[in-house]
Amino acid sequence: MTVLDESGRTATFLDSLAPATLGENEFRGLAQPGPPRRTYGGRIAAQALLAAGSTVPADRPVHSAQTSFLLPGNTTQPIDFTVGRTRDGESFSTRTVEAVQAGRLIFTMAASFHRRETGLSHQVATHDGTDPDRLPDVTETFAGDEASLRWARTLRDTIGADLRFPRLPVRVYAMRGETTPPHQSIWLRTTSPVPDEEPAQAAGLLYLSDVLLLSTALGPHGRTFQDAGIQFATLTHSVWFHAPLRVDDWFLYNQSSRWSGAARALCQGEMLDRTGRLCATVAQEGLVRTL
Repeated sequence: MTVLDESGRTATFLDSLAPATLGENEFRGLAQPGPPRRTYGGRIAAQALLAAGSTVPADRPVHSAQTSFLLPGNTTQPIDFTVGRTRDGESFSTRTVEAVQAGRLIFTMAASFHRRETGLSHQVATHDGTDPDRLPDVTETFAGDEASLRWARTLRDTIGADLRFPRLPVRVYAMRGETTPPHQSIWLRTTSPVPDEEPAQAAGLLYLSDVLLLSTALGPHGRTFQDAGIQFATLTHSVWFHAPLRVDDWFLYNQSSRWSGAARALCQGEMLDRTGRLCATVAQEGLVRTL
């Protein structure tokens, strides 16, 4: 789907995401339009990665990002990012990022960038060869289920990405009063184009890596995050980048939760392109507290 800005120009994914440069190591993410709400975690992480990546030599793409969410962000206020240039070695560059909003530290990141090299290669992850173009869109998937359709449309519009489900997500089972194993898969692509440059695509990957992942942990319990008596938040979120991935083309995001307890849940994900190549691995621990 092509999105146009106010001037009629094709809008890109980075137009509303890329932070403004304030100084050599200082950046600012602008407030978002609309009513106040909690800032989507993937947005903060992607902005931090763009800030950090702009301080690194161009021949060193990101290979890992470890993030900690300390406080919820507010969409009506800008976020300031400070990049720490920890080290530039012969092969690796390390950066730290702190995000501050209204005088409060809300987020930190440690990111590593690696000079391109070749080496021994294998992967275990696979997908079943499903063609996303042959899967129904959310309007068809949730036809006759108004609540699920409204949820899917709101999610699509909020994150700026199309979604297609090879199987129904765990949320739908919970809304039916059913439990299901803690696994789900989603085909994703941004609704607006993303620049070809690797830093932009990597930021898009990090942005979308937060989509629905924590909700996987609710499958065995037949609950949703909109139920009364549930408090949730991302605590830590890590991504390992294995190969370039175009996020404005369909890719598969397989998600699972390996454990939950003590008011926390541990989830993991794998992102594969259309050919089945594993492009990223994700791990997330979140707060899942019953009140």
